[in-house]
Amino acid sequence: MLSDAPSGVTPSEQYLDRLCKRSFLSLWSYPNLYRDQGRKNDKGDGKELADHLIIFNEHIIIFSDKSCAFPDSGNVELDWSRWYRRSIEKSAEQASGTERWLLQHPDRIFLDRECTKPLPISIEPGCRIHKIVVALNASERCKKFFGNSGSGSLVLSANVEGGTKPFHVGNISKSNGFVHILDDVTLDIVLGELDTITDFTDYLSRKEALFRSRLCMAAGEEELLAYYLTHTNRDKQHDFEINKTFDAAYFDEGSWSSVRTNPLYIEKKAADRQSYAWDEIIEKFSRNVLAGTLASGNDRPISDHERGLRVLASEGRHVRRNLAKALFDLLGTTPKDSNKMRMVLSKQIPERAYVLLIAGQETSHPDYREKRADLLSAYCHVAKADAPSLMDIVGIATEPVDYDSRSEDLFYMDTRKWDDDAQKEALELKKNTGLMTKLTKTQYHDKEYPRKEASVQARTNRNKKRNALKEQRNKWKAG
Repeated sequence: MLSDAPSGVTPSEQYLDRLCKRSFLSLWSYPNLYRDQGRKNDKGDGKELADHLIIFNEHIIIFSDKSCAFPDSGNVELDWSRWYRRSIEKSAEQASGTERWLLQHPDRIFLDRECTKPLPISIEPGCRIHKIVVALNASERCKKFFGNSGSGSLVLSANVEGGTKPFHVGNISKSNGFVHILDDVTLDIVLGELDTITDFTDYLSRKEALFRSRLCMAAGEEELLAYYLTHTNRDKQHDFEINKTFDAAYFDEGSWSSVRTNPLYIEKKAADRQSYAWDEIIEKFSRNVLAGTLASGNDRPISDHERGLRVLASEGRHVRRNLAKALFDLLGTTPKDSNKMRMVLSKQIPERAYVLLIAGQETSHPDYREKRADLLSAYCHVAKADAPSLMDIVGIATEPVDYDSRSEDLFYMDTRKWDDDAQKEALELKKNTGLMTKLTKTQYHDKEYPRKEASVQARTNRNKKRNALKEQRNKWKAG
């Protein structure tokens, strides 16, 4: 069985491991990987590759954490220079070394020092690599340096080279390329706010584009994040929308404090709570995949199961909220001995659909799970026949809300090679079974920041379901 204990050698590495697994989930989050330097006497010659690696689709996130104690010689410039060199420069060098190895030897990465357990997730050709240095233990000295004002986060400044200016970070070196730096204050804030892989990589990509396009400065990473969370582009996606005529941008202190006390933000965080049930479903499947404890299919490679789970995990926090709401509404309205299905289209990716099935009939039958899985597969095939534009269809099935036990089935269809014969078979299946002949359209696309006047009714509805949903979440966690 897998252990819930955090991996890592130092306390800061263990803390980073906990944050990453919470935000990016265990199937795509890997601490303390090793690179195979070669073979010696038939034994692996593993060297540590990275403190933490996130691998998801075309994105790879490299975390490098050295987090040295901040010296106190009485000379702040000297102390800063020494700490910067040990905590930031060395970490950036390690991250760049990891980047080179990933690009040159993606097939020589292992989970263990003996190099007997290969990385179960493949690295995509043409991957996009983001490098992040975790540099802790400077916040108190930073506050003191600025007269005990501010949060203690490091100032971001694109025109600062290396460690030349105390508590200002910018370009580490030309050889290292773009490197993000998260400190005592901003590590928790950024990973806490952008706690899905898609939300996090979107932010990193757009931040990199911003700093490459113009001269930028921010009183701290949290101030940059505040602007990002409150601005969207023409596609309604969070972005750094800045007038193209401006050749510089400054993100002042106080923006983050203003955002996190804003009533709309508070309502958003409250509305997001139920979305974490979606994370728990993904994590439950992932743990069973990694431990080989699925109800069936344990003889198949991890990569086969990972494809469907990757679709679930690629949705951002707002979409997960809508999906969880659809699932809970279905759970709450399906009688104990009935079957009920709902199809939800992804707002993030229109060619993607989720088929949610609550199956309560014959739950005491020994073949119940097999029959439920077959029914879920049938619904997914009929869904494709009804909506030929769909490319990815993911089905999730479970029992009604008032059952003592909780189990789930996952079914994934990549329909990019769907042909006329498959379409004919699916239409025949629909005709013979009557599946999806009467569909009621329900919208699950609420606003990311709910309007205050709608929030009272929303809170009332959430409170009515809270006890039942809490019980289901506990069952998913226990699994």
